[in-house]
Amino acid sequence: MTTFSHISILQKTAGVTLSKPVQVTLYMLLSSLVIWTVLFSTYPAVHNTAHSTRHHTLGVACH
Repeated sequence: MTTFSHISILQKTAGVTLSKPVQVTLYMLLSSLVIWTVLFSTYPAVHNTAHSTRHHTLGVACH
């Protein structure tokens, strides 16, 4: 591999890499999607665990 091809590989990689604001936005969207899915899951094991965790950590009274 020559120096020229090494530099062009770095430039291509830099062009594909996402900026920090885009990374943060994607991370927050993915995190929100996971939390939303778990909290509103109808699968009994996941729903009951998330429900119990919410009541124990947030001090929310049961309905």
